[in-house]
Amino acid sequence: IYSFMNNAHLHIIGSKSFPILLNELDLNYTITSDINSKDNHKDLTIRIIFPEKLKLLEVKKYFNVNVPTIFLLNNRDFLSKNNLSLLEFHVSLFTPIEILSFREILNILLTKYNFFKKSKIIINGYEIDSNQRIIIKDGIKTKLTEKELELILALNQNKGLGKSFLIHNVWKRSSDLESH
Repeated sequence: IYSFMNNAHLHIIGSKSFPILLNELDLNYTITSDINSKDNHKDLTIRIIFPEKLKLLEVKKYFNVNVPTIFLLNNRDFLSKNNLSLLEFHVSLFTPIEILSFREILNILLTKYNFFKKSKIIINGYEIDSNQRIIIKDGIKTKLTEKELELILALNQNKGLGKSFLIHNVWKRSSDLESH
């Protein structure tokens, strides 16, 4: 059930003992804990951060990047006291945690992020989210209809399309029909 998770890399920041605990549990992840190392592994990286053990300036930089991140907290007021808001792929957990629940949360976070990642397409500087049917250019978002999205994707995948191909594959109509 967790086979796709074996490609995940856990990057733990702010705790020396948590990586040791995870290694002892043999969860089949690559685990690093150096605060200065970059998250440039070929595997999907999930950051696990103990923000209360870091300087606030250091913590804030992790709240600005929407990558899979778990913030493990002792103080339930830490986020609100420091005006920190979680992004879409951020999760906050309060210690102590049950390790099996933690494993399930990792699974959910990875699944959600992988689904999101597969829906993002870049075409000539335009970012298209096929799940939400939006197109973004220079920070401006525009909602797409289902047909507009299908047409953009068909044109991108198949250069030089004919009318019959578009009618059949985008509009799902017989190419024998007359159209104006």
